Amino acid sequence: MPLLTVLESAEDHDPALTILDVPHPHEEARRRFGRRTAFAAPALGWTNDDQLGATGGPTFSLREHVGWLASDGDPEDPVDVVKQVSFLHKSDSVDLAEFRTSYRHHVEVARRHMHTLWQYVQYDVESIAGSMAGPAEGIVAVSVLWFRSTDDFCNRYFASPEDQAQFQSEEGFLDLSKAFSFVVTSVPSAGPASRVGAQ
Repeated sequence: MPLLTVLESAEDHDPALTILDVPHPHEEARRRFGRRTAFAAPALGWTNDDQLGATGGPTFSLREHVGWLASDGDPEDPVDVVKQVSFLHKSDSVDLAEFRTSYRHHVEVARRHMHTLWQYVQYDVESIAGSMAGPAEGIVAVSVLWFRSTDDFCNRYFASPEDQAQFQSEEGFLDLSKAFSFVVTSVPSAGPASRVGAQ
């Protein structure tokens, strides 16, 4: 089972980490989701549960559901891959089972309306532990979206304004007032292979 830990810094992390996510260097990309968050995230550490966990907090135990994986076979990752890591709350209008059904359907919604989305992986939150677990209370899912470039992320996030409107019309299962995202890159690579399930 993947573990995701919010780290106190990118420098002071456990060497057992499979993946280290740090804020993306592109300022405009980071600003796209510059809104209030439940906790700061100087860095995000990913491991599998059979590895030594990272210190910090909160730590999310996750169950992975692959939306789709990149299949273009690029021998090297582009230098400015963007990863958007989103922490999601369910709407009060649905229970957890209904949320997860709608969340799975959201993969097809993204396929229809986000033509530059390179890879999409969903994670159900199984438990939350560690310091700062309180501010993370109510987070039921973590989404990770990959974009091939900052240009795609900043300028071609949706295929069109109509696609954006249709996409947003199907977000009723989310409490968007509580959702927040971090725009990151991974060390050493943020490409599509950068997920704990791919290791």
